[in-house]
Amino acid sequence: MRSEYVLEMLKIDKEFPGVKALQQVTFQLRKGEIHGLVGENGAGKSTLMKILAGIYSPDRGEIRFEGQVQNRLTPRLVAQKGIHFIHQERHVVPYLTVAETLFLGLSRPSPPSNSSIGKH
Repeated sequence: MRSEYVLEMLKIDKEFPGVKALQQVTFQLRKGEIHGLVGENGAGKSTLMKILAGIYSPDRGEIRFEGQVQNRLTPRLVAQKGIHFIHQERHVVPYLTVAETLFLGLSRPSPPSNSSIGKH
């Protein structure tokens, strides 16, 4: 049975020494939805996204893509699933526009080879 969600992060917990960064956090995303994650400093927004990005592993909880449980996320796997991030460091490439920054990290298609130019 297919899930109605393309992404589910269910009851995610993450602790660092002396800090409960996330406690029982659930985030679900349907195809075509766009979400903004908003909260106070220290609320766990970056931690949740770093778990989704495969940078951190959750201490507890479950992550599913299209209903399939993901035991270990890696940045490469997440990118293959079509999930990309714009991190909050605003001055990584200060000369790019906001629009140009949105496309950082996406692969460019290879240019056509000379042998295919002019052939119909």
